Amino acid sequence: PIAPPTGRALEFLVFLCSSPAARSHADLEAMFGGVSDSLSAGLADFAAFLEFTSDGVRFAGSSDVNAYRSLAGDLKGLSKLRGEFCPSLTSSNPSFTAWLEAERFALRRVFLAALLQNAAQLSESGRVKEGQANLAFVQRERATLEPRFAAELSLELARYFWRLNQPDLTAQTLQAALPDLRGNVRDEAIVNLGAALVRVGRVKEADELLESIVSGASHGWALAHRANAQRFAGQLEAAIHTADLAYRAAVADEDGFLAVSALCVKGEALLEMAIDTKSEPLEATIAFGKAFGITEMLGEEASAAPLAGLAHAHAIWGNRQKALEQAEKAFKRARAAKDSASAIRALLALYATTHIGSFARNALTEARTYSHEPLELLASLCVLEKDTDPELAVQALELARLTGNAALETRAIRFMTVESSA
Repeated sequence: PIAPPTGRALEFLVFLCSSPAARSHADLEAMFGGVSDSLSAGLADFAAFLEFTSDGVRFAGSSDVNAYRSLAGDLKGLSKLRGEFCPSLTSSNPSFTAWLEAERFALRRVFLAALLQNAAQLSESGRVKEGQANLAFVQRERATLEPRFAAELSLELARYFWRLNQPDLTAQTLQAALPDLRGNVRDEAIVNLGAALVRVGRVKEADELLESIVSGASHGWALAHRANAQRFAGQLEAAIHTADLAYRAAVADEDGFLAVSALCVKGEALLEMAIDTKSEPLEATIAFGKAFGITEMLGEEASAAPLAGLAHAHAIWGNRQKALEQAEKAFKRARAAKDSASAIRALLALYATTHIGSFARNALTEARTYSHEPLELLASLCVLEKDTDPELAVQALELARLTGNAALETRAIRFMTVESSA
């Protein structure tokens, strides 16, 4: 075996080995001042493993680090290779030291993310205690990290809580992490926090928070979630305008999923306007139809939401048979894709088409399980159209006031008045 180099040559080699791609000349210049003669001499025994190109320098040998990264999500495989990255290595080079600390955390995060995925799987399969044990391990690990790394690990914890339909804990986790996050990572956290706030009914907070992202990779999704918040708050004109901005961002970024999301939010806002004004939902149908057309390139898993919207629009138009076919198809596709929000939306479309109370009650049950309070409000109001339930009417009024949606608050009050008279 070849003895490892020492000093800067060792640092240089470690830096190269940790990436499957070439390290750019700019990065090498910033970290080591380029490749000097003395550095080349220290790496003489490894010359056969170094590839020098116009782009930079690449380590052409095998690397445990790269093998470890390739196992992301595979808890069993990661457990076999798990260990501290270069545990005894220290450096007098501040730039290298900062990179080394970040790299150690990044590799640690790969394992902890896989552990959280496993924890969610265990909890979903009923093995809650085992899942909680994995969660507790990650939380103990987070407590040992310096704030900036603990905040980044919080993003993984937020994904765990989101997957288990706990948007309240998702929001708490992200809010606590935000002060220690920077740049694109912070923007991503803000978008996820905005989505969580919408689910717990804090739509005004979500709107104001998401407005802070004015550019960057997360801008388009920030606009889409902001439009959704405005729609649930009853600010329909604003929601349509913001959704249009999100759609333009989707076209610029060539992001089909964002385009579908933006068009569906626009369609929902236009549909509510048509219902309020008792007019034909032509523009809503166009928006949902355009979204559905895009899903033909994305796959069936993305088509449930626009199909449900189309079904509801056709129900209002009086095309009952077409609406029923589309709503049933939307529900089946949502179930297949494990898309709870679209399944609830499809049930509401089925209720709008048939006026069968069980569809509304099932939508309410699903919305509560999914922990989506704005959808719970919409389902509650549908249930109240069929059943007298004073307690549900009070809950609906509280949810309407939470979202700040004046039109839905009026509807909830109307049900309370009817029940009081009864």
